[in-house]
Amino acid sequence: MFIYLDIYEQFTCQMCGTCCRNDWAVTVDEASYRRNAALFKATGRCGEFRQAFTVLPANAGPGEYAFITKQPGGGCWFLDSQNLCRLHKEAGHEHLDAVCQTFPRYPMNTARGIEITLSFSCPAVLDLATRNEPLKFVRADSLPGQFMPQSYAAEVHPRQQISSEPLRYYFELEQHFIDILQCRTLSLTERLEFLQETVGALARLACREDTGVRLNELVRRNYTLLDSWGKTAAAGEADSCTADVLTEHFFVNFVFKKTFYLFGLQRTMKLLDYFWRQISGGSKPAQGDSEVLTVTQATIRELEFQFFHNRRKLMAAADI
Repeated sequence: MFIYLDIYEQFTCQMCGTCCRNDWAVTVDEASYRRNAALFKATGRCGEFRQAFTVLPANAGPGEYAFITKQPGGGCWFLDSQNLCRLHKEAGHEHLDAVCQTFPRYPMNTARGIEITLSFSCPAVLDLATRNEPLKFVRADSLPGQFMPQSYAAEVHPRQQISSEPLRYYFELEQHFIDILQCRTLSLTERLEFLQETVGALARLACREDTGVRLNELVRRNYTLLDSWGKTAAAGEADSCTADVLTEHFFVNFVFKKTFYLFGLQRTMKLLDYFWRQISGGSKPAQGDSEVLTVTQATIRELEFQFFHNRRKLMAAADI
């Protein structure tokens, strides 16, 4: 079973080169390093290979053996003037390291199947998400486009949690959190407050013998409230995306990446609150709707990039 957000079906690389110029170190595993060493040796470019790849210290992270050098202007060593990858053109997609083959895709191996979404730090993804229609989930027996079955960004198996841990019921909670975030009859501030209240109640259920029962009661109560408010306001015109709607999509995508499971209920809620303060703080009353949307897009791209590629700095800024 594959589960993915519907924008995944529409994604194609626009060759803007943004991901190849980002302030991040693209690391490669040892197999990729050796594969490139053989390619460059066969073509008589050992000198360039030594310039292009730098071996990391022995205490680097799992799967991180070396990194690709940056050009003087900040782009990837292999990025050409047409925003194309020279390594891709020479040796093909399969030759690239896992990071370059996968990004901006975000695949997860979970107990209910392979789940995949996209990074909002990619301009092409953000363009797809700039719509008024709520994000939807697709369940299918196959996945559109290329997929690397061993390049999972996360492993999520909630039944490994003890029965008194609310995260044992993570998939049900994730859907519930998303339903709250997509309840457009509430303002985004009200939705986040309701989500914060729910997360606080869940934290109090931990380590109880009747955690599962109490959790069901809490979720039923919440859905009764959502039904009374109306879960989704009228969609309106498809091209009338606002800054708040885009922010909703960003939050939904962020939750779908299993962040509540991977980083904990309270920490993730603090992150969402920090994100909202950063996004809403950048919207000035004097700006027009299109200007506010543009500022929101830029802020979301930066927040997503910082969380997934410079997390320590972002966590410090958020005081987490």
